[in-house]
Parts: sequence; C-alpha cells; structure tokens
Amino acid sequence: MTGIVLGAFEINGVNLTSQGLWAHPEQHTVRYTDLDYWVELARLLDRGGFDFLFLADSYGYPHLNGETPAVAFEQAAEIPKNDPMLLIPALALATDRLGFAVTSSSTYEAPYANARRFATLDHLTRGRIAWNVVTTTATVVKDLFGAERLIPHDERYAVAEEYLQLSYELFEGSWEDGAVLADQRRRIYADPAKVHKVVHHGRYFDVEGYFNCEPSPQRTPVIFQAGASPAGLAFAARNAEVVFVQGRNAEAVAEQVRTLHRLVEEAGRDPASVKAIAGLSAVVGLDRADAQRRLDDYLSYVHEDAARVYFAQMTGIDLAALAPETEVSSLSTQQSRTQLTRFDGATAAEAFAEFARRGMREFILLGSGEQIADEMVDLVERTGLDGFNFTPFVSPGSYRDFVDRVVPALRARGAVPPVPVGGTLRQRLFGESRLPGTHPAAAARHRAPEAPQERA
Repeated sequence: MTGIVLGAFEINGVNLTSQGLWAHPEQHTVRYTDLDYWVELARLLDRGGFDFLFLADSYGYPHLNGETPAVAFEQAAEIPKNDPMLLIPALALATDRLGFAVTSSSTYEAPYANARRFATLDHLTRGRIAWNVVTTTATVVKDLFGAERLIPHDERYAVAEEYLQLSYELFEGSWEDGAVLADQRRRIYADPAKVHKVVHHGRYFDVEGYFNCEPSPQRTPVIFQAGASPAGLAFAARNAEVVFVQGRNAEAVAEQVRTLHRLVEEAGRDPASVKAIAGLSAVVGLDRADAQRRLDDYLSYVHEDAARVYFAQMTGIDLAALAPETEVSSLSTQQSRTQLTRFDGATAAEAFAEFARRGMREFILLGSGEQIADEMVDLVERTGLDGFNFTPFVSPGSYRDFVDRVVPALRARGAVPPVPVGGTLRQRLFGESRLPGTHPAAAARHRAPEAPQERA
C-alpha cells in the first residue's frame, strides 16, 4: 500500500457542511475573515503532513421559490463567504509543503483570466496549486452573472471540456520549454521563436493571442474533479488527476473506484495517474463511546431548516416539501446530481433526515487515534481508495485532534510518510511535476522537430 493521501476540506465561510454548527463553542469559523485564522490552520495542516488544503466554493446562496429564506442569513447557510483564491499566497508563504486546491467554475469564469490566475498561483506557491473544476448549477448564479440561460447539466460538461482544452493550450502550448532565458548580460528575456499564439475558435470560446504568463513549475495545475453523474465521471476520466468518490460503505466506494479506473483506462490514460479520494470525518476520543458522546454534542447544534435550504440550493430540490414516501431515485435535476445520487434508494423523508444529520459527509469514524488509523488503513485496502478529504466538525479542534492523535498512528503503521514530502503538489502525489504524455494536455505542447535521419 502506498501512502494515504490526506486533504482538508474547507470553505472560506462560516458553515462547512453541518449547517448550524457555527454556533458550537469550539467552532472558530466565525473568524473566517481573519487571515491569522487561516495561517494558523495551514501551519497545523503542514505540521500534520496533510498533502493539500481543499477550498470548496460557489457563487450562490439559498434561493427557494424566488426568495432567499431568512434562515439562510440567520444561520449563515452559504452566505456570507469570501473568495478562497485570495488566501493562497499568504498561506503558501506560511507553509513549507502544503498544497492548495481551489475551486473555480468553468461555467462563468473567462478561461484566459482563470488560466492567468492559476499560473500566477503556481509561481507564487512554487508549484503547490491545484484547480478544482466545477460546473456551476444554481439559477441564482445565472442571474448574478447576467447569463441568458441556465445551461443544462450535460451541456455544462461539454462547456467544461472545451474550457479545459483551451486552458491546456494556454498553460502548455503558448510557451515552449526553454523559451525563458532571463539573460541580463545579453538583454534577452525570452526567445520569440519559442513563444506561440494560441488560436482557439470553438463552439463556446474564441481566443486568439499569446498567454502572457511564462511557464510555471507545474504549468497546468493539478486537476481535481467531483462529478458523480455519467457526464461528470466521463469528464473526470479524461481530465482529472484527483477524483472525489462518494459513499458511506466500503462496497459502494470500491465499486466507484473500479468504475473510475475502467473509465480512465478507456480514455487512454493510466489508472495510476488518477487518485480516488473519499470524504472522511473523525471524532477522536478516549474510546468509541467517548467519541460518540462528542459527536452527539456536535450534531445537537445542527439546524434542520438551514440544512433544508442548503440542500435545495445545491440541487434545486426541497426535500422537506415532497411527499415523505417519494423515492429520491425518481427525482431529476439540472443542478447538482452528485448530491442527489448520494441518496439513491432512500425516500425523501429518509434523505432529508440523513442530510440534516450528516450534511455531505461520507465516512464518520469514531474512537481513539489508534482505532481510527486502523479503520482508515482497512478502508484503503478494501476499496482501492488512495486517500481521504478530511471534513472537520469544529475547526481547528477536529484538525488538531487528528494531527496529534491519528497521524502518529498512521505513521507508525507506515500508512503515511514519516516525514512529509516536499516539492510541487504533482510531485508529491505522482512523482513528477508535469502531466504525463497520456494526458490530453500533452497534445497542446510544442515539441522540438526531430533531426533528419541520415541515409544509409
């Protein structure tokens, strides 16, 4: 077994996934506008050997029947929140090895400006940046950006596919390796012969000109993706390097990992070039009974009405307004199908009760640090997972418990490196800073012409 990949799941806002937990006395997310809070958290994760801090984001907020319910403001359900990308330079300066995965939408962000920001972040972090590619779903976001229409679900992935292809042309194709000379003596910064215009005239995007960022350590940031629909999985298989799978039992997760590996192989890529990650929460106690008491305390702060509008924001479906016996599998949406499919097999009443209690959490492990480490190793061996994205109940307390009590147990089992690995994020995850030749981004690269062969 290779080392378990560890991520930390965060949002630059008050609530993460358990709506209402912001009011718990151990919860410090009310400090989310304080840069010191984020620096302290990043240093804790860096010390604990986490591979990356994952910053989820969305532009939207709850909007039901044309209105934003008062409870969204009262309980800070997805509003307010800040742009997570602006945290990255400060957190990179405060840490030595921690990577940063930040969310950006292929539906509303302009590809050129997005690529420029990520190239800049790749420089400033010395290659520790990743891009979580999302396709924005909410009607309220359409209105915020003044878009003419809400793009249907599967078409959003077609847009995202072309968006990434154009991004690869910018990241990989505009500047050749060796184009930057920075020769002060000869007064030549870059070799013009090795800098190329990007000419892209597609169905959704038209771009023509030079990418005005020189090549960064990774060029293309590490690509994260989380779609669970057929269109989302196919998109991930073609492009992603880290894919989030969902499920709360080993059998379901193992099947998703097998499906992902098959699709990656069918896309002409090596399954080993993709990491499968599942969500994980852990409550560390003296034993399982003590951890259960702590979990019950956390969950006592959950606000069901806030959870209701939060789920409706993501999916467009108000579970609590449906007949209780409605089968979730019978529902359809043009918004997030990932959050809907997690409740296949449940009724609307069962799904609402489960979501109100757990939010988007996958595995919730309880016990001592040793017990939780054993369960994590067992899950990896049974499912084929490469790692976990850790979702705290309270911050920074949940992280501190994990770093101080679970990570040493994982190190003792050889499940994570005894000393955190440095280098770029892609080096840390895959051993190389550049995307492999089997990735579609490689097709955008300019290659030196082959030398003519001598005649026999």
